[in-house]
Amino acid sequence: MRPNLVGRAHILKISATDVQERSSTCGMGGALKVRPDVVSSEWRRRRDESHPFLGGVIREAACALHDDPRVETWEGTHAAIQERMAAVSLHPATRSYAERAIANYLEAHEVLSAETPGLQFRCFDPKVFPEPSGTLTVWAPLYESPNGVREIRKIRLGGVRAKPEKPDRWTVVAAHVAGLFPPQGISLIRVVEVGLKDASYQVLFEATPEVVRSTFTEVALPYLQKIISADSVHPGTFCKDCKIAGCCDALDRWDGFLGQTTQGAATRSVSARDIELYEICPAQWFLTYSQFLPRKTTPGAASHRGRLIHEWIARAHSRRRKCTAEDVGAFREKETLTGPISEDEYAEIQPYLAQHVEVCPLSTGSQVISIEAPLYGYDASADVIIASTPDIILVDDDGSLVIRETKTTSREIPQDSAEAFDKFFASAWLLNLFASGYRGPYQSASARLELEVISTEESNVFTWDLSDAGVLRMARKEVRLRSKSWHRDTTWEANPGKHCTWCPVRSWCPEAETEDAVDADALD
Repeated sequence: MRPNLVGRAHILKISATDVQERSSTCGMGGALKVRPDVVSSEWRRRRDESHPFLGGVIREAACALHDDPRVETWEGTHAAIQERMAAVSLHPATRSYAERAIANYLEAHEVLSAETPGLQFRCFDPKVFPEPSGTLTVWAPLYESPNGVREIRKIRLGGVRAKPEKPDRWTVVAAHVAGLFPPQGISLIRVVEVGLKDASYQVLFEATPEVVRSTFTEVALPYLQKIISADSVHPGTFCKDCKIAGCCDALDRWDGFLGQTTQGAATRSVSARDIELYEICPAQWFLTYSQFLPRKTTPGAASHRGRLIHEWIARAHSRRRKCTAEDVGAFREKETLTGPISEDEYAEIQPYLAQHVEVCPLSTGSQVISIEAPLYGYDASADVIIASTPDIILVDDDGSLVIRETKTTSREIPQDSAEAFDKFFASAWLLNLFASGYRGPYQSASARLELEVISTEESNVFTWDLSDAGVLRMARKEVRLRSKSWHRDTTWEANPGKHCTWCPVRSWCPEAETEDAVDADALD
C-alpha cells in the first residue's frame, strides 16, 4: 500500500469486467479498483451526478416490465416504457435510444423465455463469497427456470459481437458466479449476450456447474490473481476512472493546462480531438464519449483516408529511417511499402504519401523517441486528465527535441504559421504541453513543434519554437478559450447543421438535420 492510501487492503470485490479488462492495464489501478475500502487521503475522484448511468436505467426498466400485461402488444409495450421513463431525467437523444433499447431487450427476452420454459428474472448483479474477505460479482441480470437452468445475461449497448471460439474471461467469471450463487441445485448454466441496439442475442457459453468451475480455474483465475497482486503503474485510458488519478506519480503534473480557474462538474478526461468534436456538436461528444451510444461504424471518406495515411506513416517511421520515393512507388513494385491496405486504398493515399516523403522529419542522424505514443497528465485546477498523442517525437541531427504532428487536407494548405495555428487546434494543444510543464523524455537546450500539412499536390511544415514565451502564451490562451464551454457543460445540447449528415450517432438524436449535405473535411 502506498503512503497516500488508507483503508483495508484485504477486502476484495472483483467483477467479471475487472477480470476481463484490468489484467492488461495499469496494475495499480486494477489492484485499487478491486479494493473498494482503499482510498486516497489526498484526492477523491468526483462523479457526474447530472446524468444517470444509462445501462442501469435500461435494464431496471426492462426487467420491471417482464410481468406487465401491457407488453403483450406493441402499443402497450411502448406505452408502458414511456410511462416508466417519464420519471427519469435523460438527455433527449439518450432517451430516444433508451426507449428503443428497452423494447429490444423485451423482444429478446420473449424469445429466450420461449426457449427455456418457466424462465424468470431473479436478481441483478449476483454476488458470491468464495473467500471470507472476498466478493466475486458480475454486473448482469440473473434468470432461472424451475427445471434447473440458470441464465445470466451480458447486455451490450450495440448489437452482439462475433462469438469467440473460446469463452472470454468475462463470460467465464459470469458463469462461475451464476454457478456458486445459492441455491446451487442447478443442472445447466448459460451465459447469453443481448444487443440492445437491435434485439440480437446469442449464447456465449453453456455448461454444467462442474465444467464451469474447471473452466474458471483454467481461463480466469490466473488473471484474477494477477490483478490482486499487481503494483506497476502505467498511465492510459483507465486513468479517468481511477481513484488515485489526481495524486498518482505516473501522471505528469500539468496544472492549469486548460486555463480554467474552477473545477467542472466531475473528474473528466479530454484531448484536442474531444474539444474539436464538442465545438461541432456538444451532444455528439456526450453521446459518443460519455454515454457510449451505438455508432455508425462506417467512417466518412476523409476520416478513413486520414487514418490510412497516419497508419502508413507510423509504419514507415517505425523503421527508424527516412521515407523515400521508392516507399511510395507503384502498388506492385517490390520496394513499395503498402502494408495491409488494398490497391484501391493505396491509390487514394499515394499522392499524400508522396508529399510526405518531401518533408519527412527523419534523417541519418535523427533519433526516434516515440511514434504515436500517448501522453497523459493531470490538471489539478480543472480536475481533468489531459490526453495527447503526438504523431512522432524525435531528436534531430542538431540534438533538438522535435514534436511532429501531421495533418491531411483536401483543401488549400495554410499560407503561414498564423493560419495553420488557427486551423489546426492540435498546434495549440501540443504547444500547451510545454506551457504546462512537459519537457519530454529528452532534455535539450532547444525544442520545437512542427506541423506537417499535406495534400495531394503540396506540403508544408510550420514550426514553433517551444522556448518562445510569446508562442506558449498564445497557445495557453487558445486552449483556455476553446475548452471553457466543454469544461462547464452539463446539458450537452445538440447543435444541428450540415455535420448531422456524417454524425455517427445521428440516428438517436431528435434534433438531427436530415438534409443531404456533407462537409467532408469538417474534421480533416
